[in-house]
Amino acid sequence: MGFEDRLRRVRGEATTPPPTLEPAGPSLEERLARLQAVRRPAQGSTQPQAAADAQALAQALGGEVLAHGLVRVEHRIPLSQSHGQIALGDGLAALPGLLPEGAGDEARDPAGWRLLDTETSGLAGGTGTWVFACGIGRIDGAVLVLEQFVLARLDAEAPFLAAITAALSGASLLVTYNGKSFDLPLLATRLGLTARDGGYVGHAGAMADKGLGDAPGLAGLSAHLAGIAHLDLLHPIRRAFASVWPDCRLATAEARLLKLVRQGDLPGSQAPAAWLDWLRCGRTKPLTEVLTHNRLDLLSLAALGAPLALTLCDPARTGADPAAVAAWHRDRGDPARALEVLEANCAALAAVGLLELARLRLRNGDLTGAQALWEPLAEGGEPQAITALAKLYEHRLGDPARALALARCLPPGDERERRCRRLLGRLARGAKPPLDLAPICP
Repeated sequence: MGFEDRLRRVRGEATTPPPTLEPAGPSLEERLARLQAVRRPAQGSTQPQAAADAQALAQALGGEVLAHGLVRVEHRIPLSQSHGQIALGDGLAALPGLLPEGAGDEARDPAGWRLLDTETSGLAGGTGTWVFACGIGRIDGAVLVLEQFVLARLDAEAPFLAAITAALSGASLLVTYNGKSFDLPLLATRLGLTARDGGYVGHAGAMADKGLGDAPGLAGLSAHLAGIAHLDLLHPIRRAFASVWPDCRLATAEARLLKLVRQGDLPGSQAPAAWLDWLRCGRTKPLTEVLTHNRLDLLSLAALGAPLALTLCDPARTGADPAAVAAWHRDRGDPARALEVLEANCAALAAVGLLELARLRLRNGDLTGAQALWEPLAEGGEPQAITALAKLYEHRLGDPARALALARCLPPGDERERRCRRLLGRLARGAKPPLDLAPICP
């Protein structure tokens, strides 16, 4: 209550009623919950309308009805077809080079590769977010087979998830884009909720009967997924390009690495509204656009392997950060390859890259080469280079006076004081005066 209202109350005058706030509209999750309550089938109902809805959607999408409320769409695309400037076969053939050294032979067998991308009711994750479409790609000879499963009704989630698990049967490598942080955790959440409600039981076997493979039970699925190697392409792309690109979204990677800019593509942010539009109004066109978007995502997963493999070999060819690529090799247990990348791009390296190159040179016994990199960096005031040179002169070259002159150029702090104190003690014992600091400090 404001001052004027309090004054009116003292005077016995009417006070202004507080403004009323309009209630916020229901969230997407709340609207989905209402739809689920409305569409929940009655006990013993055969639901002829559900079959008609799914059939209409299947016809619009060019797919088939697998089960109540579940639609499957399949596309077979030759590996010789290009996506942007990269042939799908070339991109897929490069994927083994992106795997860590410890990846087993099974993960390198194309027969077990699965490309996976989901479309969801939101980006928040958790129990309130639904997976309503899932695309899975696999190699069949000279063809990339894309299967897309669509949840046409909320009460069909059990057969929908069973179909996905069946399609992943026999997988030895999953390829995703941000799948480790989003797609797979969300699928696991939906599986857990469906298992808790008891809806998953029996559907896995039904999917296998339809020729989709041997779908494991829920516990078997969790164990199976945990044992599958996972190549999340966002991680190497972010590692190599985060410092040089404005962002690492899939659309940015497509434009920079595949030279592909989608025309008329439905933004992923509009996918939830498209699904809700189908559930509420039965409109099929928005969902058709969602599946086209999902299919393009899968094709990008197939094609991106080639430019990423090129980035590992020659980061300058793709505009990547050479220091980041070298760190990638180092962390994968290949310091020799990291040294090759840094040496080849020495002229383009910033201070961080030059310091790492000096460290690797020293590790290989090239003391002169390391010193040649540290000297100009130290002249520019780089503390790590100054420290490295001080250590070099103190411990390897036996020149504590020079080491002291360098140590005094370090920024004020405990390390500088400790190092200077120790070097002054050595000089006092050896009766060598400290050098003039002027020619050394920048």
